[in-house]
Amino acid sequence: MIYVLLFVLGISLGSFASVVIHRLHMQERGIFWGRSKCPHCENALRPMDLIPVISFLLNKFKCHFCKKPILARYPLIEISMGVFFLLTAKLVGLGNIPLLVFYLIVTFAFVLLTFYDILFQEIPDSVSIPTALLSIAAILSFGIHSINQTVIGLAVPIFFFGALFFFSKGSWLGGGDIRIGAIMGALLGWPDILTGLFLGYLFGALFSLIGIAIKKLTRKSHIPFAPFLLLGTYITIFWSQAILNWYLGIS
Repeated sequence: MIYVLLFVLGISLGSFASVVIHRLHMQERGIFWGRSKCPHCENALRPMDLIPVISFLLNKFKCHFCKKPILARYPLIEISMGVFFLLTAKLVGLGNIPLLVFYLIVTFAFVLLTFYDILFQEIPDSVSIPTALLSIAAILSFGIHSINQTVIGLAVPIFFFGALFFFSKGSWLGGGDIRIGAIMGALLGWPDILTGLFLGYLFGALFSLIGIAIKKLTRKSHIPFAPFLLLGTYITIFWSQAILNWYLGIS
């Protein structure tokens, strides 16, 4: 039952994340308050229009007022958040509630940042910086990594991405990727940061190769990098030992 409730919580917060993404991008002041509106006709949504996933089905993916299509990203964000909340709860377990709450917050930030980067190819400071700071504080408080592991874990991606940004003058990656690197380093520490970076680049390379092969991308196409880094980080957080055992088994 608790996992069902966590899934419902996830899709509900996914709906909230959609609002935050829209308001951050539009630079609206009331990010955390104010009634949601249709982006087309700007009518305030009714309470029944705010039910995650279900409202989209009832309204047949159209605005109740102007009948214009509702972007598919809204239910996709909600469902993604629900699925990852459920997965995170399963992986962390229910034995340590403060730890679970922390990783659910991280999951929320990961999904929000992933979709924001996919949609706008930007990383909002107002989400990435607090996530990095919270991760540093929580990881050290829970004793997941030592101070040395955390410091080295932070230094590696920050200096690596910083060097790439400096020498390419921002053409290889953006400044937001440096902040994503800080989140990765805080959560993974040393030496797991190496696994997270490897997986992030691997996923990004595979996506690019497939895109080029099916002629949806070219060698000059710009793709959002944060989703791959965050996916690599998420996998490393929970499966780093399994990855290491697999690697040692084939080497």
